[in-house]
Amino acid sequence: MPRAEEAAGVYGTAAVTAELTCRGWPSGEGKPHRVEADGVAPVLVVGTTGDASTPYEEAVSLAEQFPGGMLLTYEGMGHTAYGRGDACVTEQVDAYLVDLEPVRPDATC
Repeated sequence: MPRAEEAAGVYGTAAVTAELTCRGWPSGEGKPHRVEADGVAPVLVVGTTGDASTPYEEAVSLAEQFPGGMLLTYEGMGHTAYGRGDACVTEQVDAYLVDLEPVRPDATC
């Protein structure tokens, strides 16, 4: 296990091992499709600026595609931001999910 931990570096063995489920997925130069979501309730998108798996620019684009879409930016590293211990992200996402409190434009944690 020490060799695996050393090879995993800052990501840790749990994060690297979790990615193995994706190893058989096709890869290529495909682009994300546009969202057609007329009539959907406002959607909150959380984008992480240092996410190597999901580019931040895609979170910005996705939030813009939803009618009433909101973007919460997390300035940090890692794949996903909610549920990882950042109080700012947790409080804003919980307030939206529980109380339907919208996230202000340009909200950043």
